Amino acid sequence: MNTSILKEIGLTENEIKIYLYLLKSEEKTAYEIGKDTDIYRVHVYDKLEQLMNKGLVSHVYKGSKKYFKADSPSKLKEFLEDKKREIENKSEIIEQILPELEAMTFIPKEDTIVEVFKGKEGLKYFLKDIIKIKKEVLISGINDSKYEELIPIFMKQYFRDIRRYKIKERVITLNKKDVFLFSKEISPTTEYRFLEEKQFNPTNTFIYGDRVVIVSWGTPVTAIMIKNNEIAKTYQGHFEQLWKISKC
Repeated sequence: MNTSILKEIGLTENEIKIYLYLLKSEEKTAYEIGKDTDIYRVHVYDKLEQLMNKGLVSHVYKGSKKYFKADSPSKLKEFLEDKKREIENKSEIIEQILPELEAMTFIPKEDTIVEVFKGKEGLKYFLKDIIKIKKEVLISGINDSKYEELIPIFMKQYFRDIRRYKIKERVITLNKKDVFLFSKEISPTTEYRFLEEKQFNPTNTFIYGDRVVIVSWGTPVTAIMIKNNEIAKTYQGHFEQLWKISKC
């Protein structure tokens, strides 16, 4: 079988090997999959998780053992549709921040440092940097539940340090039912204000000191940190305008 097409839609070589193996097999444990495919078991678990995230593999428990099985090949089409929607969503986000990004091209390059961090560790890196800088943090376009779900233990440590150093946070988020907010007990120095959906820019942005961090909740989550005093001032000015028209 020509597997290059599966690679082109985003599956890795080991994901393809496991998926095709499961299509031809009954339900299998991770041990059996590793043994029959010659893939190291630690890698098997990692690839199975990725395949489940893509909707191509599912699992069932039989007693205390977990068994994996391939879902219908028609799920590949759904996977492609999901990727298409994800690309469209990212395109919308880029359109929203494009004017600001283009404005950066007029700033001397030696004055600007841009770093990109991926995954949970990337989130932890810039949140630790907030504690290190110890300046007020201006946050917009956020639903706190994503952080609570992805790095719950670290968020407790983050707010412990926010309280310790009395770092103030101001957050602008969406005015709608069931938006997750950290409680005053956990984050007493955090103040929330709300905008209506038509006024709201969903791009998740952090501004502190001379830094701007833009978070994209794709797969994996990606944080783009821009270090430039003038850019930070521009974002701060825009934030303050929104803060004035937002509601408590």
